[in-house]
Amino acid sequence: MDGQIVPLSRIGTSSKTQHSSLLKSNKQFALYNHLKLYHMKKVLLGCIISASLFSCQTSNVASTQSSNEGIRSGYNLEKTANTELVLKSVKALENLDVETYKSYFSADAKFHDNSETTNLEQNASIIGLLKSKGISPKFTSVSPIWEYVYEKNVKQGNPAIHYVISYQHGELSQGTKKVPLTIIAVDRIKDGKIVEEFLTYDTKGLMELLK
Repeated sequence: MDGQIVPLSRIGTSSKTQHSSLLKSNKQFALYNHLKLYHMKKVLLGCIISASLFSCQTSNVASTQSSNEGIRSGYNLEKTANTELVLKSVKALENLDVETYKSYFSADAKFHDNSETTNLEQNASIIGLLKSKGISPKFTSVSPIWEYVYEKNVKQGNPAIHYVISYQHGELSQGTKKVPLTIIAVDRIKDGKIVEEFLTYDTKGLMELLK
């Protein structure tokens, strides 16, 4: 039988059994290799996904830390000569004292009153208008109030820029009428004088009293 091709039907029982076992063994080996390769692919894919996730998380943490740290441009102070200057100007306004009020500002001070730009004389004229209408301002608190010293991008040899930020809470009264008043103010101060002032407030109550 050497060199002859023998049909499977003519192989003896023992040979059939051996051949069957061999086929079964080969199939099991092939299945084992397939499962092993599949498992290795899953492990490799899992490693890639884990590495990607870790990379994203690390990037997000680094980004968050960088964002939270920010860039130092200056520093804040409380209870300074400049915050006291602003408090004095608020008190002079409350007392409707024009001359004292004007003394806290530089002669060329600029005002941005709800985005309308005015000079010192125009701003101080509001006090005369309140007097003529019998309107009295009363501030119950000025809080919070703090000074911010801006140092970033300041030219060498020039002093830092000083701002005072304040929230002024109170009311306007005219006889028995009363309307709430809250002013958000940012004052730029130089050499002990207010040189620029930004004011934001709701004018609805004031307009009602001025009718």
